[in-house]
Amino acid sequence: MQNWKKKIMILGLSVSLVAGGLYGCGNTDTEETTEKTEGTSGESEETVEKAEGSSQAQIEKPETTQAEHPQFVADGIRKVVLVEDGEEIFNLSNEPAGYKMDFDYWEILNPYDETVTVNTEAMYELFDVLCGLNFQAPVAVDAEMDTGIADSRTSITLDFVDTLDDSKAKQTDYADKTATIILGNEDGAGNRFAAIQGFEDQIYKLSASTIDSIFGLDPFSYILKIPVLINIDTVESMEIQAGKKSYEMNVDSVNGEYQFGNKDVEKTDFTTLYQEICGIMLEGEAEEEKITKEGDPELEITFHRNSEEYPEIQVSYYSYDDTHDLLEVNGNSYFLVNAEDVDNLITSVKKAF
Repeated sequence: MQNWKKKIMILGLSVSLVAGGLYGCGNTDTEETTEKTEGTSGESEETVEKAEGSSQAQIEKPETTQAEHPQFVADGIRKVVLVEDGEEIFNLSNEPAGYKMDFDYWEILNPYDETVTVNTEAMYELFDVLCGLNFQAPVAVDAEMDTGIADSRTSITLDFVDTLDDSKAKQTDYADKTATIILGNEDGAGNRFAAIQGFEDQIYKLSASTIDSIFGLDPFSYILKIPVLINIDTVESMEIQAGKKSYEMNVDSVNGEYQFGNKDVEKTDFTTLYQEICGIMLEGEAEEEKITKEGDPELEITFHRNSEEYPEIQVSYYSYDDTHDLLEVNGNSYFLVNAEDVDNLITSVKKAF
């Protein structure tokens, strides 16, 4: 997707944060979610009630059982874990919660954490590739052939809903089946031997180029390029520290009350600044050896939520180099943003107050 399209998509999501929100249990494409959100016009109180209802109605997560011949659809996948040479390199998991928007259920737990927002368009492209792996017809292998399965430390683990019905898969919160695909040696004909953990006597051949593409994925391409995605209906107040200056934003979405400090403001003024706070775009990943947080951040924003169920989020921006600032979210630093964007946001905050 071209950069301008990404910016429009992210703008739509940013607008959704202050337009009454979007909640649900389905797994929808990000662009589809954006479309739906742009048309949202419900009242804040109704949205909060829906959020609370979603949280209360959430079913208990069941235990998964091993699948011998895994079959699944893209909408039924709930977790993908890649392990290469014994090291987990990627962990993508669906984690429903009443305070989240449905597409925000997805979390990249490795190499990032739960605060990162997943780009579901890229995610479903990966899921389509995974759905192309076939485990219905084992192949005959000579006894002398070294498949590499026995000593392999490379695998793909999938948790999924045990159905090929797209509609049923979308409506089901949690996976009930799991399968760990053990990857062995190549066969010399463009394939790679594979087996399902627990059923290693059944050998399959998978396209080596397909496996290479899965393990060659770039985690950064699987995230939306925004620091955090927090629905305004879950926020009670925000503390902003810009240099030596402190500011506070207060919101009561249910009663339509908005404040900059002790000053009442119009909803449009509040949401305009809120969108700018949430709209800074990520520009790349920080180099681990260059991550330093000496001194105070240039800007720090703490989101206090209106329910104990919702986690508090703190976003900080530290100087990194001449053109970039280092983003820190709840103590974790992975990404860089444009330093000029941070300076412009500080200016906007000062003007608003």
